Amino acid sequence: MTNGKKVKLQIQLFGGLAITYEGKSISIGKNKTSKYIQLLEIVWLSGKDGISKDSLMNILYDREEQSNLNNSFNNLIYQMHKQLKKSGLPDCDYVVNVDGVFYTDENVEITSDAVDFFDLVTKAREANDQAEEMKLYKEAFDLYRSELLPELSTQEWVIIKSVQLQKMYSECVVALGEYYNKRKDYESMFRIYKKAADLYPDDEWQIGEINALIGMDSYKEAYRVYNETVRYYTDELGVTPSNDLMDCYNKMSRQITNMPSKILQIRDDILEHRENVAGHSSGAYDCSYPSFIDAYHILSRNMERTGQSVYMMLLTLVDYEGKKISNQSKLETKGRLLQEAVSYTLRQGDTYCKYSSSQYLLLLVGTSKESCKIVYRRILTKYKMLAGPRAEIDYSVVSLADLPERLAEAR
Repeated sequence: MTNGKKVKLQIQLFGGLAITYEGKSISIGKNKTSKYIQLLEIVWLSGKDGISKDSLMNILYDREEQSNLNNSFNNLIYQMHKQLKKSGLPDCDYVVNVDGVFYTDENVEITSDAVDFFDLVTKAREANDQAEEMKLYKEAFDLYRSELLPELSTQEWVIIKSVQLQKMYSECVVALGEYYNKRKDYESMFRIYKKAADLYPDDEWQIGEINALIGMDSYKEAYRVYNETVRYYTDELGVTPSNDLMDCYNKMSRQITNMPSKILQIRDDILEHRENVAGHSSGAYDCSYPSFIDAYHILSRNMERTGQSVYMMLLTLVDYEGKKISNQSKLETKGRLLQEAVSYTLRQGDTYCKYSSSQYLLLLVGTSKESCKIVYRRILTKYKMLAGPRAEIDYSVVSLADLPERLAEAR
């Protein structure tokens, strides 16, 4: 027994279960997915409200057929107490049943990052003073280090709770990001969005990160983050950059245009970038989709003056029957091989980019429609050498000279 002295436990649930007692790490079992450990976690997460026995049993034995659920549940409670005692923790109940509702034992004082996070966000919503509101949001933000219990990420109860907490985390990020942006505290704003982008790269927190860097006049770093983000979205996710991300690109361009004092730094950055590109490839220029759009506009404006023809080609990965490839792993592999074939085949004066997980866009300078067919056949031949004789790609071409007229017709 505890002799009237409370047992104080520090429970980490973000990033994985970790228990600390009197400064020492405690292990209550090698298998962190065990039901008795889940029982403890569910009760801890329920906080002061507790959780009914029926709800607890439904969660723990969901979709499992048991001849006697009550007996199984009682055995689970026994197993939990046995393992807690074996771990070296003081002898007490740890969870108690009060009128059919399970709570943390009053002799045990739990400090949990996930519970504290939830309470802080709730208090921030209710705060009447903005300074207090932001203080609470910041404390909650600092507590959220990673996903809730990743070792149980496939469990339905963890998924539901994790989604709830992630939404609350997004609430913290938006509130703090907008607050620091209005105060022009761009360094704090950057730290908020940087952490969020590292945790959830698919949620476009990089936009806030880039805007903070622009606010600090750190254009080189902003461009680096921007390019990495565009690459991630096109290469890893297979999607084109969002309008908000494109707006960041335009904002960077406008800001630099309006700051002539930065011209020498910009020159050095361009030279450094050119050396990096030259060092990686002697073939066509592989760029991001926004950069491809800029190249398209520049070339289309120069066509009339120089008389040089420019064609845009779209290459699409298909299977040997000409159908869309649905297997993502196969699509990713074939996409890399197509990129290699394009890079190998095109000239240095040509430009290309990845448009989606299954498509590449090419700008072919000084060529004709007939020549485009030759280029396509060369790429296809190289691609078949790399991916096999059954590998196929579709293509379509359009002259940049025809686009303004077609766009006008569309309007």
